Amino acid sequence: MTLVKTIRKVGNGSALPLDKTLLELAGLHVGDQVQITIDGPRIILTPTTAGIGKERLGKIMKDIRTKYGKALNQLAK
Repeated sequence: MTLVKTIRKVGNGSALPLDKTLLELAGLHVGDQVQITIDGPRIILTPTTAGIGKERLGKIMKDIRTKYGKALNQLAK
């Protein structure tokens, strides 16, 4: 698959926005860390861990507390 994206100026630097679809296709999530490798004109992004990222973990934990909070409190007694 080939996509064309535009590098944008952000403050004193630059950014390449990665939309939700692109992240999903790559198996990446907001908060994931990636290793950046330069291979000639190519920039290669590789996930550094198999983790799920802080933002996604926070959402999962919130969902668990919402669904099972009362039961977990009862078990903790």
